[in-house]
Amino acid sequence: MTNKEIKTLTAFYTKRIESLDFAIDTINSSFDCGCTELMNMRREYQFKLDALSDSKEYMITFKGGGWNTIQAYSDEDALYKAKTKYDGEHTKVQKVYLSTPDAKEAAMNLFH
Repeated sequence: MTNKEIKTLTAFYTKRIESLDFAIDTINSSFDCGCTELMNMRREYQFKLDALSDSKEYMITFKGGGWNTIQAYSDEDALYKAKTKYDGEHTKVQKVYLSTPDAKEAAMNLFH
């Protein structure tokens, strides 16, 4: 996910959470009910918002072969960190992408 996408989703989720908070407060003050479904929706959006700021594992592939992993918050962050850490005289970062269990397993199978 790019920095721009993260920023857009952060604004979207924050607005939804604020709207749900307002609705829950308004309904509770008027009807003294639990608003269970609205509170569940709020928790879902909060979980999604929190996940946007979590570090994720990215796979790195190198020109000429090889791979590694790196922790980052976005696609741009992963590429920057990978190039800063690994680009050198004998290695060049070719690509970074969000790691998945299948991709990691396939890369690990190269060792067998």
